[in-house]
Amino acid sequence: MNHLRWMLAAVLAASAFPVAAETLSITGVNPAGSPNVNDLVSIAVDRFDGEDGSLLSQALESELAAARFAGQPYFRVVAPESGVPTDALVTGNVRVAVDETGTTEKRKRCVEQDPADKNKCLKEEEYDLRCRRRVATVSTNVRLVAMGDGSVRYTRPLTARDELVYCPDRKASRTVDDFVETTLKAQVGTIRRDLAPSGFSEDVRVDENRKGLPKAAADAFKDAIRQTKTDEPGSCDSWAAIARGAEPTAALAFNLGLCAEARRDFVAAIDWYGQAQRLGSKNRDIGEGLARIDRHRRALADWDARQAFLRDR
Repeated sequence: MNHLRWMLAAVLAASAFPVAAETLSITGVNPAGSPNVNDLVSIAVDRFDGEDGSLLSQALESELAAARFAGQPYFRVVAPESGVPTDALVTGNVRVAVDETGTTEKRKRCVEQDPADKNKCLKEEEYDLRCRRRVATVSTNVRLVAMGDGSVRYTRPLTARDELVYCPDRKASRTVDDFVETTLKAQVGTIRRDLAPSGFSEDVRVDENRKGLPKAAADAFKDAIRQTKTDEPGSCDSWAAIARGAEPTAALAFNLGLCAEARRDFVAAIDWYGQAQRLGSKNRDIGEGLARIDRHRRALADWDARQAFLRDR
């Protein structure tokens, strides 16, 4: 009986933790969110208006200076006070507002204790506790102007709101400064992704379905799945070998599509994803994979156009 209880406890303990799924790592690049700044190479970020404007503009300048594509700087960032001519100038403002109002929350208190046990309450009553409701907002407006013709190429308003209630018996879970700092960091990231391409990395789960494969191929397929934990390229080589000796299934085709996408052979990836769909796969990761490929291709096309523009200047 003790042995049975031990086995049951082991099973329950194992089920309490999710099983790590076998995945392939997919990396790539998303194009800039704003398509009409691709010809702007040198850029300056002016100090944003507002008490917190300088924090945002300095962080944005650093982010744009760090932007890379194919190992090369995407922008040439110029200090606005230098007076050096630039292709673009980024300006904007940041406004932080805090509003506090009174509010109440219900609480209970003991009005009659048990004479025999001071830890036991015989009667409670409800009362209103006076608290404070705090609403903080961060509103940022950003604009990019092409200095060559004065055209406004990019504008975006960004607003974040934080509301909380604190009471004498419950402190505020975060300060206004914490909220402002987190918000400004997020807004800088949004603007940077709008103006320059950004890399991504995803772990995409492989399809483990062996149905439809001959036994030897199914065993090799299973071994390749385990291999993803230590040797992703080796897993892909194993699946490719299986496909040469057996009719591909939807799962095998999907995994080979992931492999092709991982090595950035997008033509082969699209073919394998399409074959997986034709074989009946309903895996939603197929559509997501095709979308990733499309975004990466657009980023590459934008970069090629940018390089051609630079050569012709």
